[in-house]
Amino acid sequence: MSVSIKDIANALNLSKATVSWILSGQGKSKGFSENTIKRVKEYAESVNYRPNLVARSLSLGFSKTLGLVIPFLRDSYYAHMAYYIEKEAAKKGYSLIVCSSEGDGNKESELIYTLIAKRVDGLIIAPTKTEVKGIKYLQKLDIPFVLVDRYYQNMETNYVIVDNFGSAYELVGTLVNKGAKKIAALITDAHLFVMKQRVEGYSAALREAGVKEDFALKVFVDRQNYKVDIDEKLDCLFREVPDVDGFFFTTHYLAMAAIRYMVKHGIDYHRFKMGVFHTMAGLDVLAPEMSATVFPIEELGAEAVNILLANIGEGKDFVLQAKVLQNTFLPCIGEI
Repeated sequence: MSVSIKDIANALNLSKATVSWILSGQGKSKGFSENTIKRVKEYAESVNYRPNLVARSLSLGFSKTLGLVIPFLRDSYYAHMAYYIEKEAAKKGYSLIVCSSEGDGNKESELIYTLIAKRVDGLIIAPTKTEVKGIKYLQKLDIPFVLVDRYYQNMETNYVIVDNFGSAYELVGTLVNKGAKKIAALITDAHLFVMKQRVEGYSAALREAGVKEDFALKVFVDRQNYKVDIDEKLDCLFREVPDVDGFFFTTHYLAMAAIRYMVKHGIDYHRFKMGVFHTMAGLDVLAPEMSATVFPIEELGAEAVNILLANIGEGKDFVLQAKVLQNTFLPCIGEI
């Protein structure tokens, strides 16, 4: 059985209010002696007292807890993002509840409802963009939230993203400068606005270099089944454009999946000029010559937390903030 404040008060012959003030850190401000404060704290520790956080949040009006909804926990990029968000939240005295939507818009909405029911003070969300019910519900209730990595260009929200167009433009331009003329773009989650920006950056870099676009070089891969789908799509690509000489991977896991395919089929992938939007462990060893634009994940996480906490502090009168961060460009990822 858990020990309550009432149990401690009875054992020490003190009032519940006295014990509550001392255990909440208000002993000195309420004028209690050092001896009384020490007695209460030592006894609470000896009986392994743990506060009822739900009751505390109901009485104080806040829980000192944030919710995080990301698309895929198993994705190294989002796992790192969750790590840095939790680290920044902890610095500010907040704990974090992490949930994964698995790329399902309906699940994302249900997770948002659940987190609200658990009385989180605010949410950070990397939205699927296939469903907006949860986001609109947050807006209706004036619950602070920040979108990270992805956003809705037609909705007024807080968000923190990177310069997707500019980073893609620079990356593809580098591949052209290295001599590539037939650069395949491997694309997934094409419904995302940030992904459209990357594709637009790819197209703009080709136009700038006077390279004609070929739709056959745009390879659209199903995110939910990418490990199987990419094999079928690359079979088709090499059949239709056998002289393809470059690859622009719009996200890290597509680069790894493509290399796996090429190794399996005996294709020397080192002969291609390749660039990846963000990177992952292993690519620097398998393809150190690959160019990359690397997300400032730690900064993304810190900015999202700080914007959210500023909103929580302002109540319903918060000012929306939009941050676009710059990626780090690496001519060769072996430089990491």
